[in-house]
Amino acid sequence: MHITMPPFSRVIHIMRERITLKNYDNTQIKNIAIAGHAGSGKTTLTETLLYAAGVTDRLGKVADGTTISDYTAEEIKRKGSVYTSLSFYECDGFKVNLLDTPGLFDCEQSMVEGISACGCCMITVSGKSGVKVGTHKAYNYAKKMGKPAMFVVTKLDDENANFNNVLTQLKTEFGPAVCPVVVPVIADRKIVSFVNLIEMKAYKYVDGKAVETDMPTAEVSEKMGYRIDGLIEAVSEAVAETDEALFEKFFSGEAFTQKELIDGIHKGVNEGIILPVTCVSAATMAGVDMLMKEITLLLPAPAEKEDKPAISADGTPCSIICAAPLSAIVFKTVADPFVGKLSYIRVQSGTLKSNTEVVNAATSVSEKVGKLFFLEGKKQIETAEVGCGDICAAVKLSAHTGDTLCDPARVISYAVPKFPAPTYRVALKAVSQSDESKISSAISRLLEEDMSLKYEQEPDTLEMILTTLGGLHLDSTVGRLKRDFGVDGTPSVPK
Repeated sequence: MHITMPPFSRVIHIMRERITLKNYDNTQIKNIAIAGHAGSGKTTLTETLLYAAGVTDRLGKVADGTTISDYTAEEIKRKGSVYTSLSFYECDGFKVNLLDTPGLFDCEQSMVEGISACGCCMITVSGKSGVKVGTHKAYNYAKKMGKPAMFVVTKLDDENANFNNVLTQLKTEFGPAVCPVVVPVIADRKIVSFVNLIEMKAYKYVDGKAVETDMPTAEVSEKMGYRIDGLIEAVSEAVAETDEALFEKFFSGEAFTQKELIDGIHKGVNEGIILPVTCVSAATMAGVDMLMKEITLLLPAPAEKEDKPAISADGTPCSIICAAPLSAIVFKTVADPFVGKLSYIRVQSGTLKSNTEVVNAATSVSEKVGKLFFLEGKKQIETAEVGCGDICAAVKLSAHTGDTLCDPARVISYAVPKFPAPTYRVALKAVSQSDESKISSAISRLLEEDMSLKYEQEPDTLEMILTTLGGLHLDSTVGRLKRDFGVDGTPSVPK
């Protein structure tokens, strides 16, 4: 089997011909949460993928506040992600949903929301600063929720970036499951080309276009030939661990075919025993088309996780398959003072249709689903129905984060992710007397979307205590009260 990486310009051309959004079944969808340490390039990578796929005709920048995923006033002001945002692109017959999650520790709940809805967690690691606490936090959440993961080494255009050091660090801290599939060739501290270890081909980038070039030799980069041989051996060994027949072939000394490598890595990722590593320079677009190809080939689709553990109405455990009656999880809620509550939904089985009645398993109450939307950041694209495995949004539902929406014919519920508990306590008082009656109402709206907020009266002092994950979380909450709900509150040290 021979698979050729499409030139970068061809990817853009194909995607810009898109006119209408087709329906995708659960074998043609990839749900990816992009997570990692703050500043590791998550939003820039999201923006670059969307630009490469032709979703946007300009490449937005975090510093300028012009990215698709960091669109709220809070994020533009802070020049970084505060909430998980949803966007998507279409490529090679697949719909890829991207959940860009924040890396700031005070925004941990949003990261949990994004990872809980994904089929694979793509963890960004800066080629300059390497593995950080946020890298481990994202990986640990993915592992806890049973989500496959991969690493993307970013910022390779930085003169202080060192891919080889980062790869060694990943292997040291995450074990032998770490498996590089795309590596840079570096000479004189500059990237000469990228080697795809599955294809065994090298590509260089000319004016943003991938052009096949010669494989590296010792003349191009010292010890590169030796290093490539070692990396190929590591990839083959990882693939051998996924199948008994491949294991025997590996120890007989026979090389794997390209299809065997792709299928083996795909299976290993799905089972959580392989952590692929690829690399990009999002600022120069180098390696982005390869990453898009690896997403298509290596990462699992919803159909590959057929048996989803759930709890039936009588409390007994059960497994849900994609063909079962409708069941969907509300994994994120946004309290909007103008359009009402916006619920982010992942369909677990069946088909979610607009203007239909569903049952909320958490309350046993029936409610009507109105309009459904696919989201491209803040842009809403209306759709009549959403199939199994896909992600959408609905407005004005009564459901809360973690609730399961079901077909009345079969009521089941899914486990709710465990969100971080708030610990940073302040007394919150309205600045003006006229705001005192409004502040509780406004905070109750925020409590609908933020499971890591707590607001209650201290019985001994009668003060109203707001508990958050930290100072930044507090500033964000107080800022939203004023900006979105017109309520001005002053935090102070509790008595």
